[in-house]
Amino acid sequence: MTGLAAILWLCGAAASASERPKIEILKPPHAVDISTVSAPRKGEINVQPGHGGEPVLRDASLEASAVGPGYTLIPLPAFVYNPNEGAWAGILTPLFRANEKGQVEDIIAPLYLHNDLIGETFTLNYFGYRHGTRQFNAIVSQATNVERGLDLQYKDIAVGRDGRYIVHAQLNAGKSAFNRFYGFDNASSGNLETNYTMGDSNARLSFGLNLNDDVAVVGTQRFRYVSIENGVARTLPQTLNAFPTAPGLDGARVWSQGVGVQYDTRDNQLTPLKGTFATLNTDFKRNFRQYNVDDWWRITAEARHFLPHGRDRAVFVAHGLIDALPVDSKGLVREGVPFYERPTLGGETTLRGFGRGRFVSNFAVLVNLEERISLIQRSILGNVVELEIAPLVDIGRVGSSFSTNELLKDLQINPGVGVRLLARPNIASRLDLGAGKDGVSVFVGLDYPF
Repeated sequence: MTGLAAILWLCGAAASASERPKIEILKPPHAVDISTVSAPRKGEINVQPGHGGEPVLRDASLEASAVGPGYTLIPLPAFVYNPNEGAWAGILTPLFRANEKGQVEDIIAPLYLHNDLIGETFTLNYFGYRHGTRQFNAIVSQATNVERGLDLQYKDIAVGRDGRYIVHAQLNAGKSAFNRFYGFDNASSGNLETNYTMGDSNARLSFGLNLNDDVAVVGTQRFRYVSIENGVARTLPQTLNAFPTAPGLDGARVWSQGVGVQYDTRDNQLTPLKGTFATLNTDFKRNFRQYNVDDWWRITAEARHFLPHGRDRAVFVAHGLIDALPVDSKGLVREGVPFYERPTLGGETTLRGFGRGRFVSNFAVLVNLEERISLIQRSILGNVVELEIAPLVDIGRVGSSFSTNELLKDLQINPGVGVRLLARPNIASRLDLGAGKDGVSVFVGLDYPF
């Protein structure tokens, strides 16, 4: 069973692949209710209403293993793939604890994965949900070669008596071995591919105010400590040797302060069918180094719109992004801005015809278009599971100066198709294929790309 098919076993829980191949459970705005999950007799098939009132077949051939009152254990094969890292394969054994109301409050998920470049990776994931708005997690990971990670996170989107405040704290540290750099700008050649290992530690604290049901203002403080070493892919040149003058190779100590406005009318945060989500953020960043201090601004605008049609069996999705480093009075960007702190395109959430970090420069523009078509709905373990196909096209580019002439010149256009398995409202697993000038890329994950 592939990792995409295995998600059928996770009905009643929520899961998402993080940027690294560690399983991250998506945090729903409300606690997950598994009180209706039952295991009928093997072979029993029932019919029950699905999304839009359509009849949905119920298959009792898949069963979870109850290990005690309030606990459910579901052993799963695990598979992850992306172009930079190759394939990962192993086993995941999540343990779910529900309260007396049948709501999942705790998930403990040990994970083992094998990768040809870094060997064996062992990860322990813990996720907690309280009162429908509060979430916290702890993830510890260690590989036999190079890779390691620690991620601690706490979030509450309705603090206070009237739920007006937002608090989000995160601390993570680790080392990633699969980073790529091709040089700057939109015309960088795939033949210039190099690799490096990044040590990356972040501490972030955000505080926000819900102005009403749709609009919130959030301020963020973040500190980032970065170090760069040689990569693990010996068949590729090392970034440190191929691009010795690239800013940021000597590391960075970045302190940033940001403020953003968010507008959200989606019917669901994880598997939306309609509504709009938009953000506008501005950050002031300063890189403290022993011999110099660099500072710069960064402005990011993003929007997603979900338009249901075809009797609600299809959803047209449009996603747009503008990410830019403002220029100074001479029309220049600070030369000392590290390349990993600049706008970037490539990967499963931007240009799906390329691997992560494929294009780097001073600005990035992106448009993603998808037609998400529901093909089959079926009930498994008390949850309606949908098979969805999504023809898609990704259009974008990076550049050195944000001008109208450069904005529309030499756009990267990546057509493709996605196949998704959904267990609404919490689970969206996917396999996305995109084609670009470097070839074809395939991404497997357990969340929507946007």
